[in-house]
Amino acid sequence: MRKPSRRSFLTGGATLGLASLAGCTAPSIETRKAETRVVSPDGFDSLEVRNRNGTITIEPWAQNDVEVQVVKRGFVTEDLDSVRVDIGGDESLTVERVVRGDDPEPVVVELEIRVPSAFPVSHASTSNGSVDIQRTAGDLEVQTTNGDIDVQRVDGFVDATASNGSVSARGVGGLDGVRTTNGSIAVDVFSIRSDTSIETSNGEIDAALAGDLDAELVAQTSTESIDVSGLSLADASISRTHVDGTLGDGGPTLTALTSNGRIELSLLGE
Repeated sequence: MRKPSRRSFLTGGATLGLASLAGCTAPSIETRKAETRVVSPDGFDSLEVRNRNGTITIEPWAQNDVEVQVVKRGFVTEDLDSVRVDIGGDESLTVERVVRGDDPEPVVVELEIRVPSAFPVSHASTSNGSVDIQRTAGDLEVQTTNGDIDVQRVDGFVDATASNGSVSARGVGGLDGVRTTNGSIAVDVFSIRSDTSIETSNGEIDAALAGDLDAELVAQTSTESIDVSGLSLADASISRTHVDGTLGDGGPTLTALTSNGRIELSLLGE
């Protein structure tokens, strides 16, 4: 049975540690506060993490609870105190940066989270920071601006969007799409379930495709070249900057597109 809605945020039961320079407000000296909070995922469907101006790291561990390590960094103690991280939600257990009043942009919030291996992670987003997610369960949506995305060995379908950063998604169950600007893309494509784009500008694309993938393939680059020498394509049209053809029995369209970069499409495992 599902537990009742838990809209109130969980703030108690925290293990708190502080590492700060007391009374120091000089703009050239960094102040730091850290805390660790442990909460139960019971009654929630999945984990969502929503940060701003900071990194996100998520990985599994052998415990039944969710552990959230929060590090806040800035140059004014009062700014650190105006930023908090709330944990709670309704259907999803949500870890979210919340600001009292005006957002002090110089405050960086780093989130390191450990989850039970079977508890799905469904969403992670931030700005001005990277996202690193390893070995989690369930379909995953990842977003960042001004940062890289690294997703490894997630057993569900992954959708990743970055700006001014590279994206890597290796060993994932499937791909719903990958997009970035000013960054490279490196992905494994075991499966797609609808039309799927791997798209960047000012970056290279390196995609390893499963041998049993059924899809219509389209690849296009403006200034560099495309290498599909390891693939078996039916009804193929191949030039230096454009490729289209059928993989396996055909199916949804898999598109690889870049403006200024080469594209390498290889067979997974080679």
